[in-house]
Amino acid sequence: MSILQGKDDIFLDLKQKFWNTYKCGLMYWPLVQLTNFSFVPIQWRTAYTGLYGFLWATFLCYSQQSGDGTLTSVFTFLRLKEANAVERPPEK
Repeated sequence: MSILQGKDDIFLDLKQKFWNTYKCGLMYWPLVQLTNFSFVPIQWRTAYTGLYGFLWATFLCYSQQSGDGTLTSVFTFLRLKEANAVERPPEK
Protein backbone atom coordinates (compact mmCIF):
# COMPACT_ATOMS: atom_id res chain seq x y z
CA MET A 1 0.00 0.00 0.00
CA SER A 2 2.85 2.38 0.72
CA ILE A 3 4.04 2.15 -2.89
CA LEU A 4 0.57 2.97 -4.21
CA GLN A 5 0.26 5.88 -1.77
CA GLY A 6 3.57 7.31 -2.97
CA LYS A 7 5.30 7.24 0.42
CA ASP A 8 9.05 7.71 0.60
CA ASP A 9 9.79 4.94 3.10
CA ILE A 10 7.69 2.01 1.92
CA PHE A 11 8.68 -0.16 4.90
CA LEU A 12 7.80 2.39 7.61
CA ASP A 13 4.22 1.12 8.11
CA LEU A 14 5.50 -2.45 8.17
CA LYS A 15 8.03 -1.59 10.87
CA GLN A 16 5.54 0.39 12.96
CA LYS A 17 2.35 -1.69 12.70
CA PHE A 18 3.11 -5.26 11.65
CA TRP A 19 3.88 -6.84 15.02
CA ASN A 20 1.02 -5.07 16.80
CA THR A 21 -1.44 -6.13 14.11
CA TYR A 22 -0.04 -9.67 14.04
CA LYS A 23 -0.45 -10.01 17.82
CA CYS A 24 -4.02 -8.71 17.60
CA GLY A 25 -4.73 -11.31 14.92
CA LEU A 26 -3.28 -14.04 17.14
CA MET A 27 -5.73 -13.04 19.86
CA TYR A 28 -8.71 -12.39 17.56
CA TRP A 29 -8.86 -15.37 15.19
CA PRO A 30 -8.41 -18.23 17.68
CA LEU A 31 -11.25 -16.77 19.78
CA VAL A 32 -13.46 -16.40 16.70
CA GLN A 33 -12.77 -19.96 15.57
CA LEU A 34 -13.20 -21.38 19.08
CA THR A 35 -16.65 -19.83 19.35
CA ASN A 36 -17.39 -20.79 15.74
CA PHE A 37 -16.73 -24.49 16.23
CA SER A 38 -18.12 -24.62 19.78
CA PHE A 39 -21.38 -22.69 19.59
CA VAL A 40 -22.37 -21.91 16.01
CA PRO A 41 -24.54 -24.44 14.16
CA ILE A 42 -22.96 -25.96 11.05
CA GLN A 43 -25.25 -24.16 8.60
CA TRP A 44 -24.28 -20.73 10.05
CA ARG A 45 -20.50 -21.19 10.31
CA THR A 46 -19.66 -19.68 6.94
CA ALA A 47 -21.77 -16.59 7.60
CA TYR A 48 -20.30 -16.25 11.10
CA THR A 49 -16.74 -16.42 9.80
CA GLY A 50 -17.61 -13.99 7.00
CA LEU A 51 -19.01 -11.47 9.47
CA TYR A 52 -15.93 -11.64 11.67
CA GLY A 53 -13.71 -11.50 8.59
CA PHE A 54 -15.49 -8.27 7.62
CA LEU A 55 -14.88 -6.86 11.12
CA TRP A 56 -11.21 -7.84 10.88
CA ALA A 57 -10.90 -6.16 7.46
CA THR A 58 -12.49 -3.03 8.93
CA PHE A 59 -9.92 -3.07 11.74
CA LEU A 60 -7.09 -3.48 9.20
CA CYS A 61 -8.38 -0.52 7.17
CA TYR A 62 -8.62 1.65 10.28
CA SER A 63 -5.16 0.56 11.36
CA GLN A 64 -3.73 1.43 7.96
CA GLN A 65 -5.28 4.90 7.95
CA SER A 66 -4.89 6.19 11.48
CA GLY A 67 -4.26 3.50 14.05
CA ASP A 68 -1.11 1.90 15.36
CA GLY A 69 -2.23 -1.67 14.78
CA THR A 70 -3.64 -2.26 18.25
CA LEU A 71 -7.16 -2.65 19.55
CA THR A 72 -6.42 0.10 22.08
CA SER A 73 -6.30 2.66 19.29
CA VAL A 74 -9.72 1.54 18.04
CA PHE A 75 -11.29 1.75 21.49
CA THR A 76 -9.72 5.19 22.02
CA PHE A 77 -11.20 6.35 18.72
CA LEU A 78 -14.64 5.03 19.69
CA ARG A 79 -14.49 6.75 23.10
CA LEU A 80 -13.50 10.06 21.50
CA LYS A 81 -16.31 9.76 18.98
CA GLU A 82 -18.78 9.00 21.77
CA ALA A 83 -17.52 11.94 23.87
CA ASN A 84 -17.87 14.30 20.90
CA ALA A 85 -21.44 13.11 20.30
CA VAL A 86 -22.35 13.87 23.92
CA GLU A 87 -20.82 17.36 23.83
CA ARG A 88 -22.50 18.52 20.61
CA PRO A 89 -26.20 19.40 20.64
CA PRO A 90 -28.25 17.65 17.95
CA GLU A 91 -28.52 19.59 14.69
CA LYS A 92 -31.86 20.43 13.15
